[in-house]
Amino acid sequence: MRIKQIHRNIGISIEGINLSRIDNNTFQEIKELWMKHLIIVFPNQDISDEDHINFGKKFGELEVHPSLSHRSSKNPEIYRVSNVDEEGKIIPNKETSWQYLKQSWLWHTDSSFRKIPSNGSILHGISTTNEGGNTLFANMYKAYDDLEESMKQKIKNLKVVHDHDFIISLSDELSKRKNKGNYDKLDPVIHPLVRKHPSTKKKSLFLSPHTMVKIVDIDDSEGRELLDFLIEHSIQSKYVYKHIWNNNDIVMWDNRCTMHSVEPFDNNTIKRIMHRVTLVGDQQPMMA
Repeated sequence: MRIKQIHRNIGISIEGINLSRIDNNTFQEIKELWMKHLIIVFPNQDISDEDHINFGKKFGELEVHPSLSHRSSKNPEIYRVSNVDEEGKIIPNKETSWQYLKQSWLWHTDSSFRKIPSNGSILHGISTTNEGGNTLFANMYKAYDDLEESMKQKIKNLKVVHDHDFIISLSDELSKRKNKGNYDKLDPVIHPLVRKHPSTKKKSLFLSPHTMVKIVDIDDSEGRELLDFLIEHSIQSKYVYKHIWNNNDIVMWDNRCTMHSVEPFDNNTIKRIMHRVTLVGDQQPMMA
């Protein structure tokens, strides 16, 4: 393996391996590097969806996403982060399925709307863009560590309501439609604002702007002001790696200590086909 740091605070790339055939020793080394660096980029991985799924399953069970229209019809573990349908046709901008997916342009943490959020995600860039469509990743350990001590004390016991339907409410198009799409029903959940990683034991901010409805037991406007401050703090360039995609890049990240977003692109003319598997979480977030 050839390992290279890609940002001073987050992420490495690993070349010289094929993820469709790795032995247990290599897997264990990848897992240790992942815990240390939060995200890993694997360039030049021309692998099948089945190989992608098998690699993901080495880390544990895989989620099936609640959005029915974005599940692969062949492999339900594959979440199609794509602006084209399975016949390769660009999805019109006004379509419900695209309006839902467009919310990934907001900062978020995958599956934060679940009672047990996901451990991590593994995304395969199959057909990527040359203009826009880059993915930004923020180090939420570092963002927490750099807060003033008074702020750490203020937020240490706070809890936040996360709701899948809040994603829909943030879309001007979807929120006014009677048909908002087909989704598995998920009730709102409550998570700590500061969480402790179950493996590293380190503290991080747990932010997911597209699902965070409010802070529990705080006035809505005051709570929103606090969340907005923490979001803006966390997405400073010193905490953020921007991944500029090439075809057959695979990027994996730890949802327990990162946040990410997608830069806008011309979804009406440029095809962006990305397949993701998502690692089922093994426990509810722990209050730090």
